[in-house]
Amino acid sequence: MANDKSNDREPGQISPDEREAIRKRASELGAKLETAKHRSGGPSKSGRGDAMGRGMRLATELIGGVIAGGAIGWFLDQWLGTKPWLFILFFLLGTAAGMLNLIRVAGREKTPPAPSVKEDDEDDK
Repeated sequence: MANDKSNDREPGQISPDEREAIRKRASELGAKLETAKHRSGGPSKSGRGDAMGRGMRLATELIGGVIAGGAIGWFLDQWLGTKPWLFILFFLLGTAAGMLNLIRVAGREKTPPAPSVKEDDEDDK
């Protein structure tokens, strides 16, 4: 049997040469990661978090209108004694108002077209 370097070490130990090789590979990998980050422009600003925030805002606009309309109708029904009618009317009005707010907010926050889609300016002429 040949006397090998690996046989002289305890299990789980690495030689200084191997340790240096690992450090060198790690620094090369770090440099490659840095160049890839700079090339891609880093993490995008309008990622998943922004989309989630927009979605939550739109859901809040819709639910807020429905709840406000239903609450107004229920209180008016209790006060005037017209049990289901004003609740139904204001619930529908609140739903319509929530949808209108949803459309208004979504129209303001339009997303730009995808880079692969060309703008169609021929319709404007």
